[in-house]
Amino acid sequence: MQLPKHLKFAIGSGGAALFGVLFGWVMFPVILKSQLKKEMALSKKTDVRQMWEKIPFALDFKIYIFNYTNAEEVQKGAVPIVKEIGPYHFDEWKEKVEIEDHEDNDTITYKKHDVFYFRPDLSGAELTGEEIVVMPHPFMLGMVGVVAKDKPAMLNMIGKAFTGIFDNPSDIFLTVKAMDILFRGININCARTDFAPKAVCTALKKEGVTGLVIEPNNQYRFSLFGTRNDSIDPHVVTVKRGIKNVMEVGQVVAIDGKPTLEIWRDHCNEYQGTDGTVFPPFLTQFDRLQSFAGDLCRSFKPWYQRQTSYRGIKTNRYIANIGDFANDPELNCFCDAPDTCPPKGLMDLFKCMKAPMYASLPHFLDSDPGLLKNVKGLNPDINEHGIEIDFEPISGTPMVAKQRIQFNMRLLKTDKLELCKDLPDTIVPLFWIEEGLALNKTFVNMLKYQLFIPKRAVGVIRWLLVAFGLLGLMGSFAFHFKDRIMRFAVSPGSAEAKVQPIEQKEISVIAEAQEPAKISM
Repeated sequence: MQLPKHLKFAIGSGGAALFGVLFGWVMFPVILKSQLKKEMALSKKTDVRQMWEKIPFALDFKIYIFNYTNAEEVQKGAVPIVKEIGPYHFDEWKEKVEIEDHEDNDTITYKKHDVFYFRPDLSGAELTGEEIVVMPHPFMLGMVGVVAKDKPAMLNMIGKAFTGIFDNPSDIFLTVKAMDILFRGININCARTDFAPKAVCTALKKEGVTGLVIEPNNQYRFSLFGTRNDSIDPHVVTVKRGIKNVMEVGQVVAIDGKPTLEIWRDHCNEYQGTDGTVFPPFLTQFDRLQSFAGDLCRSFKPWYQRQTSYRGIKTNRYIANIGDFANDPELNCFCDAPDTCPPKGLMDLFKCMKAPMYASLPHFLDSDPGLLKNVKGLNPDINEHGIEIDFEPISGTPMVAKQRIQFNMRLLKTDKLELCKDLPDTIVPLFWIEEGLALNKTFVNMLKYQLFIPKRAVGVIRWLLVAFGLLGLMGSFAFHFKDRIMRFAVSPGSAEAKVQPIEQKEISVIAEAQEPAKISM
């Protein structure tokens, strides 16, 4: 028995509607999720792996230096007055080298390689790097802080060493060209034969101080970033590839083969989060992202703030801060004890960097108000000095990121050292950096074409199929039951109007006789 055409059409329409529902709301999300799991893993075949190994565009690396306008007064105990100079803009090219895959535990090991190029055209107005700045001497203060903490009895010898190494300095401040302290380096004369300078220089060489380069004839050179430029970081980082479980992609599991740090207490020694260059997909507003910052020896846990958009793509904004170590139970273990924690918004980096440095947000944003009272010239602004990252939630791709950190030192006051006996004994800023990312049009379009255009196309097609199917079903059923519908429409008691007969009256067509009108003459 052959079905009528309209019933065949009804079956086809119903099938289209059912397929639209199954494919659009059930099958496609499963296919998309499965495909993303493959694409977001760090396997050798994926585009994500290629970008993870070598970012194909430069990051923005900006440095702001604080110039001290009243150094002589500060040396005598006055409140420092600072003026920010910057940004000094650098293109930062990041690459991972010495990469090895480990199939047995789904991990990958690598070392980091960074290269910086100065961009005066993108730097602050007329900044060339040759500007003279005055700032607390980071190397001298670093030595004072280390000795005061570990061997305070040797502070007298440090004073004698300074006299030889730095040619009898009159204060604890450094007057230097910006590019010298940032990358080129300042000279430290270790050719002295006196006992104190020679002993200190020997110790510096033995310890392998960060930022220090040993040159011929016992000349040392120190800079803040010079040793990072075009060099391979010696630390071996191990992360998850995410092939077996994509939600683990990029998770740090070891550094230098050690599964935990050994400098803090309890869970603060754990590697929590990714290496900061890749994140798991399928993010929701309730997910707490985590990334491990090797330079600060700690993990950060940004939290969701609000929805944003970038170049037409919906994103979720996450923000972060340094934290309040004394009052946050999760952060207490970064201190020896809660009562030894630094003020809110500061992190003591001594155990991490082997130098008496403190990290904060720029201009002491979101920090203890007392820190701002001890320095004049700072103006914290959440839009200029906060940490924020905009993620595309489906793929977990960072679209825009601004990671900002300020480095500070203590103007240590001690009677055991002539250069430090009158210092104000406060924590003051040296410089702050911003590492920025903003995907260019090429990579945004790549994301659109590979993810969002297919997703939107399926979204349109599924609704068209459902709409076509439902309309087809309604039309087919209407055609199939048209006779019943018509009988119902004309049956008694239906909406047919009942006509009542109208009573007719006789109407005479002959008018009654009338008298002729009289006309008066």
